[in-house]
Amino acid sequence: MFSSDAGRYRGGVSRLSPVARVFVYRAALALLAARFLKVRYRRSVLGFAWTFAYPLLATTVLTVVFAPIFPQLPDFAVYVLVGLLVWHFFSVSCVQAMDALLGSAGVSRKVYVPTAIFPLSAVMANAANLLLCLLAVPVVLFATGGVPRFHPVTLAAGLILLTAFTAGMSLFLSALNVFFHDVRYLFEALLLVWFYATPVVYPVVGSGSAVAVLVALNPLHWIIVVLRSALWSGGALSPLDLAIALLVAGSALAGGWWAFCSAERRFHQYL
Repeated sequence: MFSSDAGRYRGGVSRLSPVARVFVYRAALALLAARFLKVRYRRSVLGFAWTFAYPLLATTVLTVVFAPIFPQLPDFAVYVLVGLLVWHFFSVSCVQAMDALLGSAGVSRKVYVPTAIFPLSAVMANAANLLLCLLAVPVVLFATGGVPRFHPVTLAAGLILLTAFTAGMSLFLSALNVFFHDVRYLFEALLLVWFYATPVVYPVVGSGSAVAVLVALNPLHWIIVVLRSALWSGGALSPLDLAIALLVAGSALAGGWWAFCSAERRFHQYL
């Protein structure tokens, strides 16, 4: 009786849209995200303190090295910190999402769960970690004597856009990595180039310069613009910048979700 009930339940869920399936299994998604956080700091003496240690240490090093080069940027440490937080969240989420989907084979063979929750759980876990990391911003401001600038609405918009963009990229990469395991290693190599192509530690100077054009083609740049407007510059966000960020995040999420759903029916042959 129980097996037939389970079969009917699975059949009913499988007829739902991919988004609805993830919503039905939202509790499993939350549990997997919580497991990510627990495993990350297991057997660690400092535990969640490492959440603040990495961005603070990295910001300190980069500020010491690059602040004299860009004296025109006020509160340079905060400028760098915001860029680092965005970059770290994006890069770590994508890599962990690929690993999470490949590691889901054992679970997927035993019980039915939407495979999308595995890469999405990595993104959700890192989103929770990012919220904690944001507490490092007032710490840096206090340590450097900077001027506090905080726009909660813009910050919320930036976090949503960042999460949507990262989720879309994570879904696309994790699906591709199922068929070609080299994708993970190629992506990690690409990250080395992508980091320097992203204005994390340097400003964008000259709207018509070659560097400015290349940066404008970098989708992550537009997400950073929104979050820096909320936490660093304190100025009003340009409607054009917000529109481009919305387009970038929406396109990445829609495209990544479509690619994942299109490939999902063939996962059982490879997982």
